[in-house]
This record gives sequence, C-alpha cells and structure tokens, in this order.
Amino acid sequence: MKSLRTFIGSFLIAVMAASAGFASYMPAAVQRPDQQDLKWKGRQIRVSLSNSLTQPSSNIKFDSDVIGAVMRSLRAWEEAADIEFVTELSEKQGISASGPTGDGVSLITIAQTPENVLLFSKDPDRESAKTRIFYNKGVITEADIVLNPFQQFSTDGTYGTFDLQATLTHEIGHLLGLRHSAVLGATMSESLPKNGTFGLPDLTARLLSRNDIASIRDLYGFKGVDEACCGEITGLLTGVAGRSAKGIVRVWAEETETGRVIAQSDVGADGIYRLGGLPDATYSVFWQVRENAEAAASGELGSVEIENGNSLLLNGKVTRRLAAPSLEYIGINNFLANTAVPVRSGRDYRIYLGGRNLDPKSLGVHFNSSLIRVSSGADSRPDLGEATSVVSFVVSVGQDVPAGLYTIYATGENGVKTSLIGALKVDR
Repeated sequence: MKSLRTFIGSFLIAVMAASAGFASYMPAAVQRPDQQDLKWKGRQIRVSLSNSLTQPSSNIKFDSDVIGAVMRSLRAWEEAADIEFVTELSEKQGISASGPTGDGVSLITIAQTPENVLLFSKDPDRESAKTRIFYNKGVITEADIVLNPFQQFSTDGTYGTFDLQATLTHEIGHLLGLRHSAVLGATMSESLPKNGTFGLPDLTARLLSRNDIASIRDLYGFKGVDEACCGEITGLLTGVAGRSAKGIVRVWAEETETGRVIAQSDVGADGIYRLGGLPDATYSVFWQVRENAEAAASGELGSVEIENGNSLLLNGKVTRRLAAPSLEYIGINNFLANTAVPVRSGRDYRIYLGGRNLDPKSLGVHFNSSLIRVSSGADSRPDLGEATSVVSFVVSVGQDVPAGLYTIYATGENGVKTSLIGALKVDR
C-alpha cells in the first residue's frame, strides 16, 4: 500500500491509497463493459476451500479464525439474495491456468504457487486479493479467489493488516458477478482499507451495505418475505447538446426520508442507466459527471416512489461543468484516505476533505439527512503539495440517524455542486 505523508503543524495527514481486490475477468465471450450481467445459472454455487487456508501461513496472523471468516463471508451474501453456497475442502492449491476455460473448480486459496503469485506480479503491494472469472454467454462457469501472498491478514483488527473477512466478502461479491461500486463505504467499493487507515480498526466492511444488497438482489432476486422487493429505476441521460452521457456519469439513489445511499450504477455508453434491487420507498436520484478521473459537477434527477417492486422511468440531462471544488479524499483523526469514514450516532467528529480548490471561505458542505449536520464552518489546513488542498469541519451525527452510508456534498462559490458518494459510514 502506497501512502503520502507530510507534517502539517501538529497534524499528521496521510493520503492513503487504500488497497482493494480487483476482479480479473477471463472472457469467453464479448461483454459490454458497462453492463452488470454476469451471474451463475442456478441458485446453488459450489465453492472449494483450499487446504492452504487451514494450514499455518506467514500471511495470516496466528490464531486467526480463517474458516470462520470464509463461512461468515459466504453467509452474508446468502442472507441477502436467493443463492446458496455448497462448500468443500480441497487439496488443490493453485487456480486454473490462463485460457478461455478453467478446470471447473471454483477455488479460494492463499497458497504461494507460481500461478497464484503471478496474479500479483505487476503490483504486489497494492491489492489484497484477486478474483478471476470464467464465463460463457453471460453465465459464470467458474470463479477463483486468491488472497495476495504478499499481504498480511488477520481476523482481530490487527493494525496494518487486511481484515480477512472483509476481504473475502468483497471477493465473493466478485465471484457472484458484481463489479466495483463507486459508493465509498460499500463492501464492493474499489478501495478496501487496511486496519488502522484512520488510526483505528474498521471491521464494518464485513457487513453488506444497502447498496451491496440492492446489487446482489438485482442479479439473483430476493428469497425473503418480510419486505417488498425488488423495484428498479431506469432512464436515459443526455448531455448539454442532447447527446448520450457516454459512460462518464454515475447515478445513485438515496432514500428521501433518511438520505441513505441505497443503489448506485454507472451510465452506459448509450446514456441509459439502471438502478435495480430496490425495496419499496421514495427515492431521490442524483448524477455526477466524471471528467479525466476527477469528480466534477453533481445534480439531482428527481424523486420517485417504488411501490410493490414496480419499475419506473426517470430521464434527465447532465451538465458538463467542472465544479470549482473537487473532492478526492475524506478523513478523520488527521488522516485522509479514499475510503469512507466510520462514525457512530450521537457524536461529533472533525472531518477532513482533500481535493482541489477547497476554499474554506466559500465552501459549503451538507448532507441529505436532517439528522446529520455541519455544526461548524470549514477550517483551512495547509495543502499537501501542489495538487491537494485540505479543509476540516465538525459534523454532528444525530442520536437517531439510521445506520448506513451518506453522501457528502460540497458547493463552491460558483454554485456548482460536487460529492463523495457514501463517504460517511454511520454505525449505531
């Protein structure tokens, strides 16, 4: 994991590139890159657990509950959607060889075999794990998960290690066909933090966010009977000249009543978006333009109500206008990172934002929840080099705020709004 550290008066700000597991697809057919359509054919999925997980390993802290972490990770997804895992121990150590087809065994392993190590040869310090998927005509036929043999894992929050259960939960999401999410606090976020990223252990990534749950239910359906599910919101977004958004826009839905992020999706190359797996509720839908990998303008498409799992159409128009402030990092305890900040209800926190053109005199910050408020204005901090400016402000998290992920919105003096989707993670 790479980090940039600098002293700012009595503050130590670390801009940390939080590592993540990336799905590595081995295509057996052409797939549209903007579609979320890979899935297993049936509801029962067989997974083999390599005996490398049951043997002492220099990569896993002694006395860690490895098999327990695997089983809890699988169970999290089973409880969210209409799927069932069948597990078995295997003496197999290495994943399938590269090629258009695998060996038919979906393996989870940490063995340091040549084929496993090769997956991390380009950047061994950046990723916690990788998942490689074999599929045919949109149907997954095999998926192998390799824990990075160059990284350290634990199950008790040990500083500087990756949480094994959180890592596996993320990778099993890939095994099921899910892509990375732009919601910073989601289990399927591209950035999976190490323990101690904000000076404290963060085990909340073990738990699926509402965005993760909506995504998996959109693929596999819902087996519960206690709530109505699952509706969808679709629409066509056009640019300023009436052209399609060309895949540079992200959309997300928040519960209008609470402000929690429930679902997120990228707009396709044809300008069409789809938010599925939605429980019944009233939603506010937002968009954000992405220009050159930098956050730009955000806006609201409108509000809709999902009833009895229905499908609704919500079209809109995006504005390609760079926001004066650009948000890239969020932090707490004098650390910045590209992952969500964990907070608890009923407390006040000094939150840091890092990005470009963050002027505390003109910067306005807010949340779409009446129970989360900014109780003091932005306070300037010295910049981190030429590219990153830093401001801080105090956030009061109400006692009754529901657990979930909340988006931070910032507005510059030109009135253009930008955002970090799901960047505040509230735990009760």
